[in-house]
Amino acid sequence: MRSTERIRAPSTRKGGHVDVAGHAIAYERRGSGVPLLLIAGTGYPGATWHPDLLDAVAARHTVVTFDHRGTGATAASSGRYSTRLFAADALGLLDALGLEAAHVVGHSMGGRVAQWMALDRPDRVRSLILAATGPGQFRSDRPVTRGVPVHAAVELAEKGYERYMRDHIAATFFTAEFAREHPDVVRWLHDAFWQHRPDLENYLRHVVARQEHQTAERIAEIRVPTLIVIGGRDTAVMGTGSHTDQSDYLAEHIPGATRRVIEDAAHGFFWSHPEQTLRVLLEWTSGH
Repeated sequence: MRSTERIRAPSTRKGGHVDVAGHAIAYERRGSGVPLLLIAGTGYPGATWHPDLLDAVAARHTVVTFDHRGTGATAASSGRYSTRLFAADALGLLDALGLEAAHVVGHSMGGRVAQWMALDRPDRVRSLILAATGPGQFRSDRPVTRGVPVHAAVELAEKGYERYMRDHIAATFFTAEFAREHPDVVRWLHDAFWQHRPDLENYLRHVVARQEHQTAERIAEIRVPTLIVIGGRDTAVMGTGSHTDQSDYLAEHIPGATRRVIEDAAHGFFWSHPEQTLRVLLEWTSGH
């Protein structure tokens, strides 16, 4: 993978499990300073955050990553998954670790989780960084499927889980030219996901949680400083629509929100454009 700026944090990486409302959540913590929580996307375990990026951010922050229920080293649970449940897990993790209010970075479905954190416990959120994410359905003429999108179900049935994820990551997280020129980056992300993947049932439960997310009517209530980050080429229409359109809606309806674009990047700018993404993140957190 192309390296982020080679800023190295002190060797303070540790992890394990903490109890959150009776469920053991797996996490890793590194660095020192004002806490920064990274929340991964649909079914993605914490291991998909690249260690170079984590070490660079950990030079200035206590960086926390974790495994959603049913992913990585966090066991699945019965009952319906929802982005609000995942937000309760993330808030409980911050509380259990005894951390002060954190900068909360959510990518894709993780940004939906982060919205609930700011709505339910604004005292625990220093600022929001909503990366390539959205509020659910916000236009009646563009309904969001409430369940597994048909195109995803068909591709999974035809290709199988592993090939579906390989193709999906390559086609949506990266531009075609980037994937062609940097196959090692694409392969790293796929392998990090696959080695710590949820089983297919839990992956689909995460998909349903993403599709059922709905905060469009409430995001105007968010009062914490908010940064919206979107890839300049994150225009593919997927299960929840276009991330560009969704990010525009967030920027227009969250009071005082700031919008930044990672030029020439698709959905996965944390992996394709780590240096530019790092600069945007650290400029933001240093000002808040």
